[in-house]
Amino acid sequence: MKNRLTAALATTGIATSLLVALPAAGTASAAPLICEPGSRSVKWVTTSRARVLTHKVKGYEKGYSGGSRTVSRTLGHDKTVTSGYSIGGGAGAGFSVAKVLVSLDANVEGSYTHQKSKTTTKSVNITDTLTKKGQYFFYRGTVKATGTWQGFYCDKGTKWIEKTWGKAQTFSAQVDGAVRCGEKVNSKSLGRLVQQKYC
Repeated sequence: MKNRLTAALATTGIATSLLVALPAAGTASAAPLICEPGSRSVKWVTTSRARVLTHKVKGYEKGYSGGSRTVSRTLGHDKTVTSGYSIGGGAGAGFSVAKVLVSLDANVEGSYTHQKSKTTTKSVNITDTLTKKGQYFFYRGTVKATGTWQGFYCDKGTKWIEKTWGKAQTFSAQVDGAVRCGEKVNSKSLGRLVQQKYC
């Protein structure tokens, strides 16, 4: 009798463990996590990069070949470049100017500001040392990055949902100096832009 009771209890225990281990009929397996729940991401639809001369260019003729000369020129303000973003529609909560501009910086060649700002509107004094004979042009400018963006929200960690969209613009640190006509410079530089416009 005792042996039969022990066997019955053992059988019941096995059945109970199987009942706990097996999933309920019709229960779907959980979707894999692809993102941090509640996080936001920025995707760029279009981006562009352009050199901008923010101050009026001034020329200087170095008419002798011997020695170097330090020359200064005051350049008046010409154009202002701003940084910031706009929201074209949808829910923009969680998409700060810093988040959008950091993402734009990562998607455009160069290094750009991550906050709402603008280039100086004041006249600037530019000094450079000229070493060779020729025509020089003094300049100051920046590189502008622009783009059209989409903002996505991570829903429950399983999918990205588009929440908003807009445009953004930022600029690099301002660059100044003097460039000589005929001088070999980087093709993407502000100096090269000056040569193309004034030499």
